Amino acid sequence: MLYRSSNTRAGFAAARSLFGRQVKNNLIEDLLQVDPDLVISVHPLLNHVAHRAIRSSGRTRAQVTVVTDLVDLHRGWACPQVDLVVVPTREARDQMIQRRVHSARVALLGMPVGLGFRPPGPGEKGSLRRQLGLDEQIPTILVAGGGEGAGRILTQVRELAGDVHPWQLIVVCGRNRRLRERLQGLELGTRPLIKGFVDNMAELMRASDVVVTKAGPGAICEALASGLPLLLTGYLPGQETANVGFVTSSGAGIYVPRSGQLRSALEGMLQDRGAALERMVEKTAGMVRAGAALDIARRCLDLALAQRASGQTIR
Repeated sequence: MLYRSSNTRAGFAAARSLFGRQVKNNLIEDLLQVDPDLVISVHPLLNHVAHRAIRSSGRTRAQVTVVTDLVDLHRGWACPQVDLVVVPTREARDQMIQRRVHSARVALLGMPVGLGFRPPGPGEKGSLRRQLGLDEQIPTILVAGGGEGAGRILTQVRELAGDVHPWQLIVVCGRNRRLRERLQGLELGTRPLIKGFVDNMAELMRASDVVVTKAGPGAICEALASGLPLLLTGYLPGQETANVGFVTSSGAGIYVPRSGQLRSALEGMLQDRGAALERMVEKTAGMVRAGAALDIARRCLDLALAQRASGQTIR
């Protein structure tokens, strides 16, 4: 639906208000149909509208916000009325409190990532490489651009595999079929393992030594949980900007936005038998809370059970 106005600011405000009402009405319908005891929001634009929908749904329900930005938070995350706000970092916790969310409602539990994202067990890295048809002994670099295969992956692969190098690549193209076809047609000195959309990213990370990606919070946390240093090639302006500093200031990664930097950074990490790489692996430890997803689930279940018990008492 288009909203036309001679005043641009007024037009945007009206469109936003209309969108909010539509989302609220849809949420109310879902709440009445499903009748949950707990509502969980994982998007900054839905917290306030979800709270209004809950108030209009006919009974009280618990509400949890799980923040999926790392450091610099969108203002929409801060909804003081929710029962619990889960944050991944101390910086995020401080911002929530500064934005009038009571400290008792803010829980530093970490970023929820799949339990498969963990360092490999003894012998597991070599076993996974064999299953993938890769050399067990050669350093392995995972190049990824999210589910849509975004970023300058073609350029990055040319830089890292154009000549013969002492490393091998796994390249995940996501749903970007055109990128995958172009990569498969390249004449390269080192043939990479090229994948489309995958559902075994945790295994691919456990088979790898370094991740090359943009500074998205999910990719960063999955790599750190897997004990992998990062070569960050870019970021989306806004909430991803501070993610670069979060990684580089800890020593767990390097920012390489320009052509030529990626290869030289990787060479530096691997020289002296990978001494720099090992130091960076050590820095990843403790940056992401292991089992955060389970801790968050437990807190949500406790709230849901308390809400159910409260509702039964009232009835």
